[in-house]
Amino acid sequence: MRFNTDQFASDNNFKMPEDVDAEYVTEQSMSALWDMVIAPMQDQLTDEDKTLIGVIGITLKLVAHKAKCYEDIQKGNHDKNSLN
Repeated sequence: MRFNTDQFASDNNFKMPEDVDAEYVTEQSMSALWDMVIAPMQDQLTDEDKTLIGVIGITLKLVAHKAKCYEDIQKGNHDKNSLN
């Protein structure tokens, strides 16, 4: 399924600030999910649910870190030994 981006003309001209990276976006997204969804339901979550949420959080942070490393490489911001 493709979204018709012409419907959202204001989004087509959106410029991401330079200092926003994968780790920042993930952190902000996880924080919003916590505040809006997870925290209000804490009393209804089982220990298994809480463990799974923790594993998902760690996984998202790992993926964000890898994406940030890739972004750094693309920008040329890497240690010369990191490509060995």
